[in-house]
Amino acid sequence: MSTTTVMKPDLEFIRDLKKAGGDTLKKCYQCATCSVVCNLSSKDHPFPRKQMVMSQWGMKDQLLGDPSIWMCHQCMDCTKNCPRDAKPGEVLGAVRAYAFQHFAFPAFMGKALANRNSLPVLLLIPAMVLLGVLLGGSSGDWGYLFQFTGEVELARAFPHGALEMLFIGGNLLIFAFAAVGLMRFWKGLKAFTPGKSGPGFIPAFIAAITELLTHKKFNDCEETKHRYLGHTLMFWGFIGAMATAGFAVFFTIILESMGSPFYLHSPIDLPNPIKILGVVSGIAMIWGGWILIQKRKSEDAPGVSSYSDWQFLYMIWFVGLTGMLTYILRLAGIPIVGYAVYYVHLVLVFFLLWYAPYSKFGHMFYRTLALIYAKSVAIDNPRKK
Repeated sequence: MSTTTVMKPDLEFIRDLKKAGGDTLKKCYQCATCSVVCNLSSKDHPFPRKQMVMSQWGMKDQLLGDPSIWMCHQCMDCTKNCPRDAKPGEVLGAVRAYAFQHFAFPAFMGKALANRNSLPVLLLIPAMVLLGVLLGGSSGDWGYLFQFTGEVELARAFPHGALEMLFIGGNLLIFAFAAVGLMRFWKGLKAFTPGKSGPGFIPAFIAAITELLTHKKFNDCEETKHRYLGHTLMFWGFIGAMATAGFAVFFTIILESMGSPFYLHSPIDLPNPIKILGVVSGIAMIWGGWILIQKRKSEDAPGVSSYSDWQFLYMIWFVGLTGMLTYILRLAGIPIVGYAVYYVHLVLVFFLLWYAPYSKFGHMFYRTLALIYAKSVAIDNPRKK
């Protein structure tokens, strides 16, 4: 006996995908070229052909509960070879961008990060908070901020204690908000993408983290192989910069208060392993980001980058750049510029961290969770190696 399935397309969802960069999705005529040329496509759950038709039909819930949209690394092999110029890579990118908004808590933050007109206000929030830290920590003696020569004492302008309270308190709140969205996402994965009996959560978690840390999937891309170097440098540079900040807090606030001879106050103490880690990480972020920016801007770049792509890429690149400039200005002893650049650096750092679940930074959380789920239920089985 035949069965009838009634489709109820979500027209608003289709319109949102078009606005987010998937305006070409209606050109797809299901030839399957995209799935054939994709080296990352799963053997048992190939993409992006199915995801293209789901986008055309407005199957929002089913699409957002499909981990395959996160298996895609936006290599653009599919876009380059599409005979209809339907740009599947951009469509899946638009679906991922929509996912940040759909699962976001609170919901208005997801929409704010996707709207370029909201950027000035979003930057103003950490700028005003940090300005309050600067004015509150100076005790009315602000002359040191305007000196042209001399020692640059960053902790004098922005006391470590105040910054750590903002960092720890803000991140605890943000990660609590992120957890709500991720739980919604996990529920959607289980509801709409059942799989076979797999290895279980722990082995899947280890396999997913290993894959993310090594970036090995980027090497399988044909059209944008350059992204492996750029993305790896930027990723590990950011990890190294975060580790540097953590080590600095541990040694300058905890150990030194206990009488440890391990000091980090001098900017020229390069034999210090923490200083070396910070310098190497900053260079890696700048170098990796420059590779990605230039390749995306080149005339022969496949596909078009969305506002969310550019916002995240430039923000994280400027974090690395302002961090290294701050270090150089400390070496040069130019307080009037050093404090200003450090202030900009902190604004960008808090922008990245406080808005992480709602910007493209959030793909780190969602992709990780999707990979874990896909591997745990044995549906992440690449066709090619």
